[in-house]
Amino acid sequence: MSALFSPKTPAPPPPDPEIVAAQKRQEERLEAEEQQKMRAIAARRRARGTGGARMLLSKKRENAQTGIQSTLGGS
Repeated sequence: MSALFSPKTPAPPPPDPEIVAAQKRQEERLEAEEQQKMRAIAARRRARGTGGARMLLSKKRENAQTGIQSTLGGS
C-alpha cells in the first residue's frame, strides 16, 4: 500500500552527448550573431554622431559658412 503514495520512479537517462554538443554550438552561434548585431548598431550610431554640420563646416571647403553652391559649368 505504501507504494501507492510514494512510487519510486527510475532515474532519467543521461542526456545524449550529441544533443548537448549541438545545443552548445547553437548557443555560441546565437551569441556571436547577437554580438555582431550590437557592433553594427554601435557603428551606425557612431556614424550618425559624426558628420552633419561638422562636415559642412569642414576646413577643406573654401567658404564653409556660405553652404553648398552648385554650378553647372566652370568654377
